[in-house]
Amino acid sequence: MASLVIFIILSTFISLSTAEDRVHGVANEGPIAISPEAYAFFHPNTLQPVANNPSLPLAAATTVQSAPAHRSAAAAAATGGRGIGAGGVAGISVSFLFVCLAGIGVYYVMVKRRVNLQKANPEQKV
Repeated sequence: MASLVIFIILSTFISLSTAEDRVHGVANEGPIAISPEAYAFFHPNTLQPVANNPSLPLAAATTVQSAPAHRSAAAAAATGGRGIGAGGVAGISVSFLFVCLAGIGVYYVMVKRRVNLQKANPEQKV
């Protein structure tokens, strides 16, 4: 039982330590996988304004900012932009796993002691 617990803890630790080397998420993917229009939609501040190009007609030179994108950026700036990070999520997951394993261990010890007590005193009922 102890070797199983040690194996689980070590395998979890090794998998968590190797995952820290790589970057994850859509933000770290290359923009080649999506169309230029989709890239422009999700990154509105990276493109040069169309109004600075004098060769375009007046109708094409008007720009409209994406309200949801700017609102969410403003909300993040107002709250400090600090949420729970990857370390917090990993800490919660590992804590939950530890509590579950501790509960299983306590249950195992209680059952084992009851069985050993019944073997030691067969005439008494518990």
